[in-house]
Formats: sequence, C-alpha cells, structure tokens
Amino acid sequence: MNRNRYKIAIGAGILALGISLLAYFTVLGQDYPAWSPGGLFNSSAEADHTDGQVFTIMDSSNKMLSKMSRSINVGDELVRGDGRRYKVKTVNKFDAQAEFIGMDRELLAMIDEYDNLSLPTAGQTKQAGQEEWKNRPIAVYHTHSAESYVPSDGTESKPYQGGIFAVGDVFAEELRKKGVKVLHDKTPHEPRDSNAYYRSRRTAADMMKQNPVALVDVHRDGIPDPEFYTKDVAGEKVTQLRLVVGRQNPKMQSNMEFAKRVMASANKIQPGIIKEIFVARGNYNQDLMSSAMLIEVGTHTNSREEAEKGAALFADALPTILGVAGTTPGGGGYGPTSQTPSGWITLAWILGVLILGGGAFLLISSGGWDKARQRMSKFWGQEISGLGAPARKPGEEKRDKPDGEQ
Repeated sequence: MNRNRYKIAIGAGILALGISLLAYFTVLGQDYPAWSPGGLFNSSAEADHTDGQVFTIMDSSNKMLSKMSRSINVGDELVRGDGRRYKVKTVNKFDAQAEFIGMDRELLAMIDEYDNLSLPTAGQTKQAGQEEWKNRPIAVYHTHSAESYVPSDGTESKPYQGGIFAVGDVFAEELRKKGVKVLHDKTPHEPRDSNAYYRSRRTAADMMKQNPVALVDVHRDGIPDPEFYTKDVAGEKVTQLRLVVGRQNPKMQSNMEFAKRVMASANKIQPGIIKEIFVARGNYNQDLMSSAMLIEVGTHTNSREEAEKGAALFADALPTILGVAGTTPGGGGYGPTSQTPSGWITLAWILGVLILGGGAFLLISSGGWDKARQRMSKFWGQEISGLGAPARKPGEEKRDKPDGEQ
C-alpha cells in the first residue's frame, strides 16, 4: 500500500509540474522565468568559447567561409550578408565543412525591401516611428562580463570589469543620443563557465519586467586574427559584428527573422557593419523574446576603440530597424508579446510536457504498462458508451431496471 502511494505521489508530482508549466507560460505570459528547461541541454555548447581557440568553416571547395572561437557543431548554419546560406555537415576537431544550401529568400526579400525604402542616413532617426516606441527601452547586458580587448585593456579578461562594458556604454550612449530609452545592466556574471548563461538569465529576466523592445547581449569573439573583423565603414576603421542565433530554443524562428532583418537594414545604413549570422547550438536566453539577440563586436585582438566605433555605427541602424519593424505596443512587431509562429511552438512544447507528465502519472500509479492500458481502455469504454445515454432527471433513482421492466 505504501509503495502504491509512493508511485501515485511521484506521478502526481510530474503531472503537477506539467500543469504548472502550462499555466506559467500561457496564463502568466508576462512573467519571464529565470530558469529554462532547455538550458540543461545547451550549457556545454554555450560555454565552449575559448579565447585563442579557432574553429574554421570551409565550403566544399575548401574555401574559408568563416572562423570563430566558439565551438561548431553539425547542424549549425551560416548566413552571409549576400544571402548565401550554409549548413555544417562535418566537424573534425577544429575544422568544419559546410554545404551550400541555397540563397536565403527571406533575407534577400528584406534586402530588396530596405533598398526600396527611403531610410534615414547615419545619425538620423525616424521621428514618426520613434514617437510610438521610444518609451519601450532597448535592454543591454553582458553574459561574459570579463571579456576585454588586449591592445587597449592589456589583457583578454578582466573579471567583473571587462572592456566589453565600455563597448556597451558607447552602444547605449549612441542609442540615447537618438532619443532611445536604454537599460544597460552591468551586472557581472563570472566565472565564464557553463553556468554563465544561467546567471545572466536572472539579469535578463529582471530587465524584461520593463517591457523592452529588444534584448541585446554584447560579446566579442576570441580568434587571434584582428583583421578578420576589421573593415572601413563610413570612412573609419572599425570592427564588424556577428549576430549569433541559438537554434535550440522555441523562439528560434522569430529570433532568426529578427536577426536577418537587423542585418539587411543595418548593412543598408552602414554597409558591411554586420559580417554574418551564425546559427549555433544553444539557447543563449533568446527564448525570452522574439527580438533577443547576441552580438559579437570584433575579437579580443582588436582595439577596444575600434570595437566601440563598430558598436556606435550599429547603434545608428538599430532604432530605424525597430521603427520600420513596427515595434509599437500591440502593433504586431517584435517584443515579448509578439504574435509569431514561435508562440505556437512554445505551447506545443509545454503541451508535450503535460502529456508526458500525464502518461508518467498513469504508468506509475497503475504499476505497469499492462495495467495502464487496461485502465485507459476501461476509461474510454465508459466515456464513449456514456455519450449516447440520456441524462437522468433530478430525483430519478440511480438503479438498473430488472430485465423485462418497461
């Protein structure tokens, strides 16, 4: 008897967890959890980003497509500024080979869209759109808060006071110059280990309470070659940016759409400022909202001053992107309550947890597969047979009539 009660208690707990998750994400949709179930499976991939380490991506003719210090996994994708899209097929230690899978039609359509729009030039803001969304802030934070730039900071890592904070400061200040409200949180999240994104998630979830229009996690790469990111943009020597999208989160589709829109529009305003989009294994807290993004501003061997210039030029473009995208409250644009296909995917995930929880409860409480099937058969048999039965009137006796009685 005690054993059966124990089984029932375990099953009920699993079922309660599923119901709680369903209620938490659908009924309490404005709350943002500081924990993500998917993070349990992604932490090792998210942490594998070592300064000085170089992964290369080559195409089928052994031409280099990209390189980075973060690990590369089979299934990762690379989308270049010209719309060419590649998918990683093999990885041998630090060498990955990717297959060309075609031109990204969505990105090309966005490029055409912005080519045909009269967008503001650098340093100008779209005032008509700004009035509608300026009260919603852009939230900026740093998961890897020790990241620094060797030529300027003297080291690649300064725990609790990394040079990346200064890059975030310049980015935030440029946005403010354009009338944008900015939340720049400089909470440190050391050490740079597999739990860094868990710690920064608390920071991001807290910022979400102020209903930001975008959530930007500012990083830098760790490859030794500074020239890979160096480019003349707007007559200045600056570092380019890479956008990173986590492919293991329920908002991946809307995150990716947002990243492509950002790249298409930013490169229209500041040609070449966005180098590429890398679709990596991981979550990176991007399940928090459709317009969450991770940016890498140069690498640790670039000067911080060049990185700051790159971030400032990106800040020139971002307000216009958000204005064009329609980020007014309830306007159907990007944000924590945006109606995108990812919302249905999230709901499907939670319903899956609920179904699994109910199945586990039935299995454990029944004591085995055979008894569980018998219980389900009996339940459905009773329910279906009762569908056509007439409803009893109040006061009517609940008894079976003897054979032959009319």
